[in-house]
Amino acid sequence: MDFLKAEIERKKRQIQEKNVLQPQKKYFKRGDLAAVQEAEYLSKYGPNKEDIEELARKKKEASEEKESVEINDALYPLPRDEVVRRLREKLEPITMFGETEDQANLRMRALEIGEPDSARLRASHNNFQEALKNVDKQYLKAVQKEDSVGDKQKLELKMYTTTKTWTELLEAAHGLRRGDHKHDEMVISEWIKVIMTMWGQELNFRHEDEKMTVKGRMDAATFTQTKGYVKPLLKMLRKNQLTDDIRDSLSNMVRYIMQREYIHANEKYMEMAIGNAPWPIGVTNAGIHARPGRERIFSKHVAHVLNDESQRKYIQGLKRLMTKCQQYFIADPSRSVDYIRPDKPQVGDGFEPEEPKEKTVEFTSAKEPEIESTASGLAIK
Repeated sequence: MDFLKAEIERKKRQIQEKNVLQPQKKYFKRGDLAAVQEAEYLSKYGPNKEDIEELARKKKEASEEKESVEINDALYPLPRDEVVRRLREKLEPITMFGETEDQANLRMRALEIGEPDSARLRASHNNFQEALKNVDKQYLKAVQKEDSVGDKQKLELKMYTTTKTWTELLEAAHGLRRGDHKHDEMVISEWIKVIMTMWGQELNFRHEDEKMTVKGRMDAATFTQTKGYVKPLLKMLRKNQLTDDIRDSLSNMVRYIMQREYIHANEKYMEMAIGNAPWPIGVTNAGIHARPGRERIFSKHVAHVLNDESQRKYIQGLKRLMTKCQQYFIADPSRSVDYIRPDKPQVGDGFEPEEPKEKTVEFTSAKEPEIESTASGLAIK
C-alpha cells in the first residue's frame, strides 16, 4: 500500500509541474499531457528553430533557381502527346500527384539523360521512320500555309553554317597527320559541314513537286537522319573530346577522300568500323611469356561500331557522306568504290555516245549425214 500511495503522489506532482490540470477542474485530457511531453522532448532533443528556418529558405531558393533556369534542347520543351508517349514507352507514370505538364516534361528529360546506353539500345526505335514523320509534318504544314514564300521556306532543309570552301579544305588537308590534333579535328569537322551543306543545297534546289514525291521525302528524311547521326561527332570535335584512335582513322579517311582515293578511304573506314583485331580464343597468356600475336590486340584494332549506339550512328553517317563525296567529286573507276558511270558528263569532258552498230544474223544449214560404206551407199556415191 505504501508503494501505491507513493506512486499516486508522484503522478500528482508530475501533473502539477506540467500545468495540465486547469483551475476549478478535477480532471484533464490525455492528449494535453501527450502534447506537453512531445513539446518537452522536441525542445530537448529536436532541431533548432534557426536550422528549420534556414532549411526552408534554402529550399525556396533552390526552387526559384530551378524555375529561372532556361532549358532549350531537343528534349525540352516537347508537346504533351510526345511526353506521354515517351513516358509510356519507359513504363513510367505520365503524371505524378500534384505535377504540372512542365514538370512532367522535365522528369521525362531527366529519365532520357540518365538512361544508360544499353537501355536505349533495347528500347531503340526506327530513326528513319521518325525522320520521315518529321519531314511529312514539315511538308504538311507547308501545304496548309497560304503564302507561297512561306511554303518555299518551309520545304527547305536546315543546313550547317560553314565559312570554308572545298578549295580551302584541300589546302588545309596538306597539314593532316602532322601532330597538330586541333588542326586535324578542325579539318574533319569542316569536311562534314561542307559535304552536308552541298547535300542540303542539292535537295533544296529540287522542284516542289519532286520534293513532295515519295522518293523526295525519303531523300529528305535520309538527310535529316544523317544530320542527327553526325551531331554527337561534331560536338566531340568541337570540345576536343575525340579519342586518339578514332581521330587517327578519321584523319586518314578524310585525307584520302580529299585526294579522291576512295578505295583507300573505304579501307580506313572499314578498319575504324569493323576493325582487324584477332579474336582471342582460349588462353591468351598462360605463363610469363606472351603468345605470338598478343601485341596486335589493342584498342585501335577493335571494332568501334560495337562499342556504343551513338558511335554506330555517326559511323553510319560518315559512310553516307563518303558516298555523296564520291558522287560530287568523280574519280577514275580504278580509284572508286562501286563506280557507276554518270549520265551527264562533267564540265569540259567531251563525252560522245557510241554509234549503234548493225547486227547481222547468218543462217547455216544443218550438217549433211555421212554416207555409209555399204553397197547401197557406194551406189549412191
